[in-house]
Amino acid sequence: MRNWFTMLAAILMLCAASVAARAEALPAGDYYVVAKHSYKALTAFEYADGETYLGQSVRSEEMGDAQIWSIAPAGGKSDADSYTIRSRKYGTVLSPGGENDNGDTGVVLSGKSSAKAAVWRLRKHLNSYGVEAGKSGTALNVTGNSMADDAYIIVYDASTDDNAQWVLYPAKERNVASDPIWENSEIDNADRLYRLVAQPPSGQEADRLRRMKLMDCQPSGMYVRKGDKVSMTVRGLTDSPDGLTIMVGAMNSYEGATEQSKPQMVQVQEGGTSFTASRNGMIYFLYVDSGFNEAALPPIEVEITSGGIPTPLFIAGQTTADEWRSMMSEYASSPYVEMMNDKVLITVTRKVFQNSKLTDPGSVLDLLGKILGWYDDLSGLDGSSPLHEASSLRMHYLQDLVSSAQALDGIYMYAADYFVGMPGENVGDLLVLDKLRHAWSIWHETGHKYQQNDWTWNEVIETTVNIYSLEAQARQGYPSRLKERDPETGKSPFDLAQRYLARKKRDFTDSTQMRLHPDDDSEYWVRLVMFNQLRQSFGDGFYPALHRYYRENPLGYGQLNDQDAQIQAFVIATSTVAGQDLTRFFTDWGVRLTDDTRQSLADLGLSPAAAGLSRTDLGK
Repeated sequence: MRNWFTMLAAILMLCAASVAARAEALPAGDYYVVAKHSYKALTAFEYADGETYLGQSVRSEEMGDAQIWSIAPAGGKSDADSYTIRSRKYGTVLSPGGENDNGDTGVVLSGKSSAKAAVWRLRKHLNSYGVEAGKSGTALNVTGNSMADDAYIIVYDASTDDNAQWVLYPAKERNVASDPIWENSEIDNADRLYRLVAQPPSGQEADRLRRMKLMDCQPSGMYVRKGDKVSMTVRGLTDSPDGLTIMVGAMNSYEGATEQSKPQMVQVQEGGTSFTASRNGMIYFLYVDSGFNEAALPPIEVEITSGGIPTPLFIAGQTTADEWRSMMSEYASSPYVEMMNDKVLITVTRKVFQNSKLTDPGSVLDLLGKILGWYDDLSGLDGSSPLHEASSLRMHYLQDLVSSAQALDGIYMYAADYFVGMPGENVGDLLVLDKLRHAWSIWHETGHKYQQNDWTWNEVIETTVNIYSLEAQARQGYPSRLKERDPETGKSPFDLAQRYLARKKRDFTDSTQMRLHPDDDSEYWVRLVMFNQLRQSFGDGFYPALHRYYRENPLGYGQLNDQDAQIQAFVIATSTVAGQDLTRFFTDWGVRLTDDTRQSLADLGLSPAAAGLSRTDLGK
């Protein structure tokens, strides 16, 4: 392991940019102002009538100066951390504006002179800044934590949450990326040596894929206790604001972030770094390349020189059976066990792992990798373009040890940004191969991580997730759950759908019309029959094509926050992908089409779908 460590050090001395000491004050200059939650640049868009509005967008040569902001000290009697921010394209200054449609204070471009320009105070936090409006206690923000390009840019309560933090990148021309020195990170927790390849930020990947965030941090296989002092040496960091952040503990909570669940975050500098752990937890490395740097970030080397204890870490294709048994014996003082391959990281307590009786972690990782591969296929991630590449980020299955018993009452498993959480002993089911082969609940929660936001309106959140579950079921040769009869009612989902379709009046958004009893959840299964009919009618390529369609034609902020707009867009999208006008199909199912939608379908000039499409599979 030390051979590559020494070799990497030599290479980095030749190829990595030298690191200048970071001054406390931000140098005046031109910058990309990038929202940390989305890794999109603050952008001055222009309407057809010439008016401008502010939004966020991925770095684009076409946008040019619309994404570049001249930041300069405010001067005069202003504080040392006070600046003006001016659009390089328009020459106008960034200023708090009036109330927008949501009742928030908007942000506008103002033509005020330098003497009257709005003052913004830059408050450093890790590698980013809170951009506060003077001394108001409010800061530059993206409404609703939205990823959409046209989401409102507002001033809202100042905080260290990602959607109130901005990373400032010097505006330099991007060099063409050369072939990477290494494609994958290497982890040696026994010798405490790491070679880290920068990952894409989870926010960028979530926006590209139109779904929840995956984990963009990388495991160390090291555990620390509160109060432990940890020292490490880092080589190869450039002067990029992306930098390297150490996390103690992973993102983890059913109820959302709490002080107990938030990871400790430590920004690391080139050379030696030491910190004291403020909580117990596994150490993770957050090393991402935002794409706003002058060149692609090189791999870096990290050595943990003191502090922490190694944890059993199984790496598929690398850890042998003998090595695994040795780790479990030698690293007995660590309360955690971790297992990983290219697509998955599993973090559980030693107790849960031992109770599972799992002897070959590779078998579980292999099956999970296959399931995620099937879901990638269903999502149209065929590599036909960079937009349609499968993500290089991992799915993190994590035992929830921080949420309250009350919050987790009745919860088997849940999906959230960055991870899939499993309370207590439930996570043990993930480690039993035969259970995993038949675990609809695990397939289901994993599917939530794949649902595209654009066509996941409220009523179908717990329905469309199961097109992925059906995929896992079919790929393993099992009969469809849509044919299974409920032991109490004797009805299958097909029966329930037939009953609903027999109604004289149908409303797809009215769950009560689909239920046998007022308090059951029949609507999830009735609606799933409709979504499954699209696949049965138009083939296995239908849903991959639909996922690609939405990546190429994402909905804007207004549509994403308007359920009816999502439904109307879905009718148009599915008709486009099917190559047939699905008006009759959706009206049979009680989906109400607006006049605008009917006109849009007419403009497509598609042939009408068969009249009996809504009866596909029923009665079988």
